[in-house]
Amino acid sequence: MNIILTITSYLYNIPLLVQGFLLYQILSHFAGRRPGKFWTAIVYISCTVISSMIIFPNDLFNVTIVLIWFALLMVLAFQGSIWQKLAAVFVLYPLIISQNFLVMDILGHLGDSLGWPKPWDMFCTIADPILHLLIWYCIYKIFQKHLPQIGKLFDNKIWILLNIICLASLVSITTCIYFAPEQSIKMWPAAFACFATNLGCIALAEYFIISIQQDMERKNLILQKSYYEELEQNQAQIRKLRHDMNNHLSTIQALFRSGRQEEAEQYLQEIEGELAVRSRVFCKNSIINAILNAKYNLALEHHIDSFFHIDLDKLIGIDAISLCCLFSNTLDNAIEASVKIPDIKERHLSVKARVTENGYFTYEISNAKKNAILEQKGRFKSDKADGGPHGLGLSNVRETVEKYNGTLDISYTEDTFTVTVLIGNA
Repeated sequence: MNIILTITSYLYNIPLLVQGFLLYQILSHFAGRRPGKFWTAIVYISCTVISSMIIFPNDLFNVTIVLIWFALLMVLAFQGSIWQKLAAVFVLYPLIISQNFLVMDILGHLGDSLGWPKPWDMFCTIADPILHLLIWYCIYKIFQKHLPQIGKLFDNKIWILLNIICLASLVSITTCIYFAPEQSIKMWPAAFACFATNLGCIALAEYFIISIQQDMERKNLILQKSYYEELEQNQAQIRKLRHDMNNHLSTIQALFRSGRQEEAEQYLQEIEGELAVRSRVFCKNSIINAILNAKYNLALEHHIDSFFHIDLDKLIGIDAISLCCLFSNTLDNAIEASVKIPDIKERHLSVKARVTENGYFTYEISNAKKNAILEQKGRFKSDKADGGPHGLGLSNVRETVEKYNGTLDISYTEDTFTVTVLIGNA
């Protein structure tokens, strides 16, 4: 008999370890775990204990301990914004508490009605961990299928909204357990409702992700359109140069024959410069390079002295759409401000972007200006007279930076405007 109990005890621990691993994997969808074996062990052990915590009616101690432990685990062992970390607690905590309470309480009521025969006691010892494991496996499959990129796509606004929605379930389940009636069966509808509500929040989060992905695809199509337009402009310029090449060669030949070598060399340099301007290579990504070429050529057309220093060869953590949004919006604003300067000699802008050795993406764009800066409640507004939806460029940039938990700094003087971006672990 002792051997059977020992074997049962070991078998009981296996599902607990597996469901702890499933919770460990689910948390990785919300935020990135801090590197190191120490944090890996802490997170895995905590997930195993938290997911298997026994919850009784009026169980103030365990409910509170699980909540505090879970919150501290997310804050200390994971990276990201505080709202992103709290979302894991607000979404998963009601699922943990409600299912742990329901499974044990339902099996307990059935056992009371049967008089707790020994076979039923043995059945509960086996069924309890298996039921929990099946529930966690289903939750894990839902996250794996529908929310694989939740930690990368959501910004703080969506995290806060998700937290507010799930807060009702969190307060409901904790209040029900804190002040449970004598007949705990009356709590079952509330526990089921909390469990279903938070599963519904997962479906809502999936809807958010689909909307974000559709928006990214739309922006990607716009970027591709700009890319192909830039290619077409370059091709048109090349065709024009080829068409005039005979005239160019005749002119150069005539200059050499007349002994005007310096003029011939200068003429060659002008042709070479015109070709080079249209085919600069700023980075290896073709779409980003096309956007940078388009903005650079636009700046030159407006006689803006431009300096571009781009080093993104090591960049792997920021998608091309986000980068193009950052470059396009800030460059459009910089060119627009520079064009308003009457004296073309005073027009200038500089762009610097690179990835540091420790993986940080840094971006700085500075431009000359003469127009006044309109700022309201920390937001910058366009000074265009048509009253249209302008001034959205910096808002888009801010959303892009927040998406990667970076920092955005905007500074200006009477004659310069500077935007600086820093994103870690790029």
